[in-house]
Amino acid sequence: MWNSTSFIIISIMKKSRTFMEAQKRFKMMQDLRRDLHMHPELGMQEHRTADIIARHLEKLDMEVRGGVAGTGVVGLLKGHNNGKTVALRADIDALPMEDKKPVSYASSIPGVAHSCGHDAHTAILLGAADILSSLKHEIEGSIKFIFQPSEDTLPGGALPMIEAGVLEKPTVEAIFSLHLNSHFQEGFAAAKSGYASTSSSTFSLTLQGRGGHVAMPRQVVDPIMMAGTVISVTQSILPKKIDPGDPLIFAYGSVHGGSAPNIIPDKVTLTGSIRAGSPEKLDEIIQLFKDISEKTADLYGGECFIDFTRGYPSIYNDPELIEIWKKAASAVVGEERVLLLNHVLTTGDDVSYFHKKVPGVYWHLGIRNEKRGYNHPLHSPNFDFNEEVLVYGAAIQVQAVIDYLKFGTHK
Repeated sequence: MWNSTSFIIISIMKKSRTFMEAQKRFKMMQDLRRDLHMHPELGMQEHRTADIIARHLEKLDMEVRGGVAGTGVVGLLKGHNNGKTVALRADIDALPMEDKKPVSYASSIPGVAHSCGHDAHTAILLGAADILSSLKHEIEGSIKFIFQPSEDTLPGGALPMIEAGVLEKPTVEAIFSLHLNSHFQEGFAAAKSGYASTSSSTFSLTLQGRGGHVAMPRQVVDPIMMAGTVISVTQSILPKKIDPGDPLIFAYGSVHGGSAPNIIPDKVTLTGSIRAGSPEKLDEIIQLFKDISEKTADLYGGECFIDFTRGYPSIYNDPELIEIWKKAASAVVGEERVLLLNHVLTTGDDVSYFHKKVPGVYWHLGIRNEKRGYNHPLHSPNFDFNEEVLVYGAAIQVQAVIDYLKFGTHK
């Protein structure tokens, strides 16, 4: 059962109505989370997960649509009067990795684990759906519950769901999503207005030279020297193209070339990743990288070939919705535990595609608790958290929906 002494926050704040409603559903959310945690499914393979979600929503007397973009599920809750439509979204997929936690609810599927918290996101959203369904006689408007597959596997599940019409009939006017985050202390809620995550791309650069014997340097075009120059110049110049405080990650992940100590190879291939604070800045860095690579290859008398694979674009949090979310979160956890960030986080999420279509807020639910050993980062085989935070997640999402339908002005 819920341990009210687990968080200091509970002893010093006045409990909101939404918190108390979420608290009543703690055991339900915990059971759901543990079930999903023990039976994780990879992106676009979440058939069991989707079935559990659909059956839960159907019990709440919602319009339920399954098989959306493969394994997605959407529930529609209509209030007693017409009004705006707001959405809550959760990702439902697991990761291709081992679960090494010594707990009774560890993954039962070898090589698959919920180490990014998507089991919690799903349980929180189902808890929120349960609460809002019980309050539908007070709701003026509609709420969509979007359970999205395959966030952790490119190209992601958000775009296919959008293409399947999840933001239409009725038209969604705002969307709220959350993510567990071990960077923030347990029971805190954090978000950034404006661009809130990086835009990313991976690359593969092949530098083509002319191989030969190391003893005959005039007869070769050395791609190893080209690669060394490109690495040195990009690491020296690119950081200077970013304003102080703006995020930039430009990292090489592999260097492949050569087969013997006395042979200059024909080519060298570099792979790596780029992350920048906005789509426009990412475009700028990619162009600079292409220019450096081409000019370097030309200087040595070689050629270069570059392939880019775009990741998810930056998440943009709507400033007006951030204010609504801030007040909602403050009502649940207290104003002192709501953090408005002034820096972009270097992680990404394909919720950004939803935000390109409608105003949205993507926020972080803190789970770090050093004393209890909950300090492992996302994607760690030992990732876990105090499940009592499920109550905070559900309560804040519900409060944000209620406040938006009352006070939001997006049309």
